[in-house]
Amino acid sequence: MDAGGQGHATVEYRVMQGPLFKKPGTNPENPKVVKLNRKVGSTVPTTRKTWTGPAGGLWVELAQEKPGWLLVEGPGFNQPGPLLEEVKSDEEEPIVLYALSPIDDSKFCEICLKPSQTVKHSKHWLALRMPGLKVENIIVAKEKPSEKTHGQGLRNFPANWILEDEVRIRDTEFKDGGELVFFYMGDAAQDVADAKE
Repeated sequence: MDAGGQGHATVEYRVMQGPLFKKPGTNPENPKVVKLNRKVGSTVPTTRKTWTGPAGGLWVELAQEKPGWLLVEGPGFNQPGPLLEEVKSDEEEPIVLYALSPIDDSKFCEICLKPSQTVKHSKHWLALRMPGLKVENIIVAKEKPSEKTHGQGLRNFPANWILEDEVRIRDTEFKDGGELVFFYMGDAAQDVADAKE
């Protein structure tokens, strides 16, 4: 175990995606793992003590009445990318945006973004949450097409509605709980299918 969290102060970790995976009890080597659902963007109190499992997964100890360890990031749970991220004391409050699938328009994920992060960061999260999507094929827009332009592709979509990769989230009109509007310039269904092979 890491002795990095010697103090008794709790350290908050932010939920970046779900579900979460918990090893109940005080011993992180406990083979039992349960799934937990927590809202993306919410926080969980930890002791800051970490443990690296035999497969390389990083776990952090919970600081609450029911003891346990939560997976921060690691292999074996079919969840690419970090599930949790340590909250920094000087961090701006993030926003959570939902995204619709480029395949069937169903809601497929929520993304937690800090105001200082860029549009490109949001694209990486989309590609992480739907393996197979290519970051370079994702175009993020300020808003959805209107009834006039819907169904006409990007040909009639105003160019100034497209957000460049380096634009900071704080400089967009995205609001907490809103949609991360994006277009996929390719065959999303095929790219996702190819990634599964």
